[in-house]
Amino acid sequence: MEYSLIKKPVGYFLIVLLLFLLCSCMESEKSVSLGSSVSEKMVTMTSSLVEGPKVDVYLISVDPVEGELLAKAMNSSGQEIGRAKQIISLMKDDAKLVSFTFDSKVDLTLAIKFLIDFRKE
Repeated sequence: MEYSLIKKPVGYFLIVLLLFLLCSCMESEKSVSLGSSVSEKMVTMTSSLVEGPKVDVYLISVDPVEGELLAKAMNSSGQEIGRAKQIISLMKDDAKLVSFTFDSKVDLTLAIKFLIDFRKE
């Protein structure tokens, strides 16, 4: 009888652990990409991180570049559902970590990707 008492808590623990692992695996990573206006200005991205309402990108420039960058949150239908902006100024052969913070009212659970582009002039 003692054997079955020990077995039950371990079984419950394994079931809870399995459910936790399944839920964490279902959370998809959200991609971040650069728009054409950023690429045209010879700016590249080497890394990105999406955590909650914040998107961080590490940008490297070949030539000097200044302007207002927009991070656009896009849903599964390709529609924009939110924006965050940041002014940047990069010199020739410069690099910078740029952080975008979305408004708390934007439902980022609907976002599947983020697009970084310059504001149209």
